[in-house]
Amino acid sequence: MPFPFKTYRKGQLEAIDAARAAFGRGKRFVIIEAPTGSGKSAIAVTMAREAGSAYLLTAQKLLQDQYGRDFPDLALMKGRANYRCLVAPTHAAAAPCITGRKFPECDDCPYFCAKDEAMAANSALMNYAYYLTELNYQGGFGPRELLVLDEAHNAEGALMGFIEVTLSDMQLRRVGVEETIPTAFDDGEFFDFAEDVVPVLTKRRRELEAQLKGAKLPPDIALELLTHKQWLDTQLSRLELLSYSRDEENVEWVVERTTGADGQRLTFKPVRVASFAEPLMFRFGERVLMLSATILDPPTYLRSLGVEPEDAEVIAVASEFPPENRPIYPRNTARMTRHYLERDLPKVVAEITELLESHPSDKGLIHTHTYKIAAAIVKGLPKRHRDRIVTHYGPDGRDAALEQHLKSRKPTVLLTPSMTEGIDLPGDLSRWQVLCKLPYPYLGDPQVARRRELDPTWYDWRTCLSVVQAYGRSVRSADDFAVTYVLDADFSAFVKRQRGRLPGWFLEAVQE
Repeated sequence: MPFPFKTYRKGQLEAIDAARAAFGRGKRFVIIEAPTGSGKSAIAVTMAREAGSAYLLTAQKLLQDQYGRDFPDLALMKGRANYRCLVAPTHAAAAPCITGRKFPECDDCPYFCAKDEAMAANSALMNYAYYLTELNYQGGFGPRELLVLDEAHNAEGALMGFIEVTLSDMQLRRVGVEETIPTAFDDGEFFDFAEDVVPVLTKRRRELEAQLKGAKLPPDIALELLTHKQWLDTQLSRLELLSYSRDEENVEWVVERTTGADGQRLTFKPVRVASFAEPLMFRFGERVLMLSATILDPPTYLRSLGVEPEDAEVIAVASEFPPENRPIYPRNTARMTRHYLERDLPKVVAEITELLESHPSDKGLIHTHTYKIAAAIVKGLPKRHRDRIVTHYGPDGRDAALEQHLKSRKPTVLLTPSMTEGIDLPGDLSRWQVLCKLPYPYLGDPQVARRRELDPTWYDWRTCLSVVQAYGRSVRSADDFAVTYVLDADFSAFVKRQRGRLPGWFLEAVQE
């Protein structure tokens, strides 16, 4: 039986039947919008099992692991760094075999065994980053009948991360390139630099290839040189895409420059990724199924990925979670825009102090949107409450903070700017949560600023998406319950402005 469970949740069978019918009518793209906790993974697995062959993509390795535990028939595939080497005390991404040395143990290499299994399996489970790299550059995997995108609202961001090009003085020096980024005030000069540096990088790559093929090198030196060559391979491929898309397809790009102690750093980003979605992502699936809780605005979503409306069908699943179990209380505590943030942060701290005292025995989750806000809250809280707070001060500490919160028997409160999606905190793991600030995309990023200028609906859509995703972390089933507090004083006005975009099941939870 393709469906992985004995019974269906409300709306699951109807969504599966509607997707089958849409594909049967010749639609290439089917989008299922279903609330958080409604069982999208079971829908994804059912459709993948029914297909002759399928790829199933998730946004994070954490979600991959969850799929792997729940559905062991899926062939789980990750990047080389996630598999141990049987020859040396390292992982497969730094193994001696990369430099051409082979050992008897290599026949049982965990990475290549997993890859062989995934290539032979009916359904291969990957994250977006591995899929894009492997399918476009590495080889081995080919097109399949069905491509399933879970958390499909992340597809645009995954493409952006795959396409954007970053060059820095420090990295150029590290790979042996003497060229430095020019000091300029005109973005055109930076694009000229990106074009002029290609032959320099190509020459250095040839030098490294000659060194690797020449005299036998110590393993650590060979691995270092190979790592440099791989970086050059990646940057040259992306620079080629940048040049071709600008010259031949009139794709608009922007450049972001930062300067630090190690020199300058340039990041080139396309304003839109729509023209890249088909050649880099969709072409490996005859049909494409997308699932998310936050499609919200189908025309904007489809436009962001270059999908023609007539080629797609959107299926909406209602929420079965009682709104009284998941109320949203606007507290109108503080103005959180750039001009008022410093002034009003003490009000946020005072409000969170009150909420901690109102929920003395309950675990909770506080979404801060930025590390700056998180640090200010920790610093400002009375000492009697700080022991309950579990936080982190950079992306590297995220998983450890989450693990501490999950394992602690105390009423800990997770304080974080980076867990608006991809984590589940059902039951007593989160009985209350706080949204400190409306999570508008950062306008200091020139790509975001230009995209907003060209398409204001995209900017509003991305903000709504983040709000709804954050809201969905706590209540994960029909009998679960948690309360959400929103401290941003603009929230009530925001809800009124976005009433046509926010889903009905979200709006019915907002308390006047």
